[in-house]
Amino acid sequence: MNKFTRVVVITGCSSGIGRAAAFHFARHGWAVVGTVREQFQLYSLSAELHQASLHTSLVLCDVTREDDVVQLVSHAIERFGRVDVLINNAGFARSGGLELVTMDEARAQVEVNTLAPIRLTQLLLPHWRKQGGGRIINISSVAGRVTLPWNGWYSASKFALEALTDALRLELRPFKIDVVSVLAGPVLTKFVSNVKLTEPPTDAPEIYRRIHDFAQIRRAAPRPGAWTAERCAALLYEIATVTRPRTRYVTGAKAQMAILLRKLLPDRLWDRLLLRAYGVSSLLTKRTA
Repeated sequence: MNKFTRVVVITGCSSGIGRAAAFHFARHGWAVVGTVREQFQLYSLSAELHQASLHTSLVLCDVTREDDVVQLVSHAIERFGRVDVLINNAGFARSGGLELVTMDEARAQVEVNTLAPIRLTQLLLPHWRKQGGGRIINISSVAGRVTLPWNGWYSASKFALEALTDALRLELRPFKIDVVSVLAGPVLTKFVSNVKLTEPPTDAPEIYRRIHDFAQIRRAAPRPGAWTAERCAALLYEIATVTRPRTRYVTGAKAQMAILLRKLLPDRLWDRLLLRAYGVSSLLTKRTA
């Protein structure tokens, strides 16, 4: 008889929020099935969990590969007999002007951030209907509501995830399956430093270079008010265990403010504020002079 009474599947556990969530749920007695992409990540994370006397099941899984996600779901159900919560955390950011990012790079962004969570959901739904319910927590982003220049494809992937999460919430309610979105603001992880960046070529328009340079400055700047990964993990645990979770959570005051301002301000005013912040307003003045 399995000693665990509740089981969570967490994608993207090698670092950041996913890693912190794996530790947090395991410390609270949950069976954790976590995914990593590389063998060395599996070894190092397994060693850390073992040292902390926490027993989890780590799986090598590329969430964009059909065979991998099918095996992930099969492994979780065969080993533990049930899955109570799916946390779709795996993701990455592609930064660059829309003219410069290749279509292959764009597809990779959407496949990881948007399509993979839905495919995992599809695979678990037959099991959850038999089980009598489940819970999905999709890690989205403030970028799913607020788009910045040089951030278009990442925002597109998260905007789409928001739309799909809303649709799922309605479609799955009759089956007692909760669907929750977490719009993450700044978090103190390696996520920002790991952003895949498309550099503008030397002959690129000046506006591209300025936006690129400002984006680089933003990446390196301090992030006051940013949440820790552990604080995010505690929120995920609360969402997983509360009887009736909210449909959407926003982490951090800055993220909440950005979403509110984007909702209230007219588009043209919002555009002007961003262009001024990125230091390109002067170029527009020259153009219209």
